[in-house]
Amino acid sequence: MKRLKITNDHGWTPRTLRKQERKIKDASLRVRVTAVRLVMEGFLGKDVAKMVNLCRQSVALYVARFNEGGLDHLLDRR
Repeated sequence: MKRLKITNDHGWTPRTLRKQERKIKDASLRVRVTAVRLVMEGFLGKDVAKMVNLCRQSVALYVARFNEGGLDHLLDRR
């Protein structure tokens, strides 16, 4: 299994993502940001999935969406 990697941080750091997490009211959207932040901090996808109670594939999807379009794309419900 390949390690998940943030290929384009779009100017976000783990610290700024944590601040953004606190502002998000919707719990499911907050979990997405948390998952991306944990991957950015170096955790494995499977470990992140356990921490935030998601499946590994969801974490991979959220990382891919963040890499593709940044936080706006990650938080888009489509």
